[in-house]
Amino acid sequence: MEPRAGRIENGAIVLDDDSGLVEGAPVTVLIGESLLPVRASREELELVSRGRAAAAAGELIDARDFLRALRGRG
Repeated sequence: MEPRAGRIENGAIVLDDDSGLVEGAPVTVLIGESLLPVRASREELELVSRGRAAAAAGELIDARDFLRALRGRG
């Protein structure tokens, strides 16, 4: 599963990048509460994909340690 940006055109969801998807491929659509479109660059989507891959590989940071580090930078 990976995030992809898109828009609605004539009542259909059209992805900005549909490479690697075949006709009839299952997708999940998350609709946010905001009425404003959220734009993400290819670089931002790549960062999300790399983060997901790192998490899947077990490269995680404990949330408490992360929050302590954030507080220390104030």
